[in-house]
Amino acid sequence: MHYLQYNEPILHRTGALPLAHYYVDERHPRYHMRMHWHRETELLWMRQGALHLYIDNKLTEVHEGDLVVLGDGVLHGGEADDGVYECIVLDPYALLMYIEPCKAALKPVLGRTMFLKNQAIAAEPEFLGALQRLYAAVRGGGDGSVLRIVGALYEVFAGLAGHTDSVMPVDSSGAGEKAEQLKPALEYIENNYGSRISLETLARQSGLSPKYFCRCFRAITHRSPIDYLNHYRVECASFLLTTTDMSVAEIAQRCGYNDSSFFIKQFKRYKGATPHQYRAGSQD
Repeated sequence: MHYLQYNEPILHRTGALPLAHYYVDERHPRYHMRMHWHRETELLWMRQGALHLYIDNKLTEVHEGDLVVLGDGVLHGGEADDGVYECIVLDPYALLMYIEPCKAALKPVLGRTMFLKNQAIAAEPEFLGALQRLYAAVRGGGDGSVLRIVGALYEVFAGLAGHTDSVMPVDSSGAGEKAEQLKPALEYIENNYGSRISLETLARQSGLSPKYFCRCFRAITHRSPIDYLNHYRVECASFLLTTTDMSVAEIAQRCGYNDSSFFIKQFKRYKGATPHQYRAGSQD
């Protein structure tokens, strides 16, 4: 699965399981998490530092030990503050809904967005132990890992079922509707970032006038559409710099920049280093 996708249609997988684990620190290309969404559920556990997490248009401050459960289809992104976090992205319907009695027990939890503070988790040793076992199982692999992962998932979701007070309320300000309107434009950027993209084209994807589109886009993503597009292209370029031996000029072309000098300028603006410096630093 490509980590840059907004609506990530390919199943996140660990072996045969529709589940994936991501350990995100300052060396990870997705350290500055751009707004994106997926149909799977995400468990984000803050390991150190802090994360300024935007869920639709609402800012949530996530600190060490906090757990955020992001329901399917939620638009989210964030900026880490010397933070390290681990994400498990999974399809709980495919993993956990085969046993008939479990369906009724899981339904109140699935699809919800929840925020559990560190203090609440620490006060429940059984739930904390289940979280630790789950993350250890997805990191560890080996014989029996599938059974350990699924077993720990049932434990974690059982613990979540006891925290209905932690469900984040639905935003009634209209931000959710705006976020839904932006999704086609975000998908368009994902699929066409290597081509010329105009503001008018993006606005048309969302069925909005350019002026109103800009206002909605900034309200949800906290960037202008063009700034966001450049940021996305640089993130794509950083991924190619660390995973391929393509030249800087080739990467610039692939990511929508016909002028290598302008690409280098934009890359340094967002990454604080030239493409060559960034590539060299990733190999240290």
